[in-house]
Amino acid sequence: MTRRRRKIKHKGSRNLGLIAFIVCFMLISVGLHSRQLWQRKVQLEAQKAQLESQIQSEEARSLELEQLRKYVQTDSYAQEVAQDQLGLVHEGEIVFEIEK
Repeated sequence: MTRRRRKIKHKGSRNLGLIAFIVCFMLISVGLHSRQLWQRKVQLEAQKAQLESQIQSEEARSLELEQLRKYVQTDSYAQEVAQDQLGLVHEGEIVFEIEK
């Protein structure tokens, strides 16, 4: 009877050692993966901040373009272009040309 108990006791300690090894391996594996995930999270947060900054600058640019679009549709813009590019003048204006 004592021999039988000793064999069972030895098997139990071997099984316990194997279980402890597997648990340690799993903990190390989970730790490494969690570190990789943390690093990925930090990268994605930095990328998110950069993209939000780009969104803000594009929204500001969109606002400027909208204001320019409205200005281009006005009569004052048409007059400005006619004066600058076509050389048109209002009645009574005197044009001075500089010779080169």
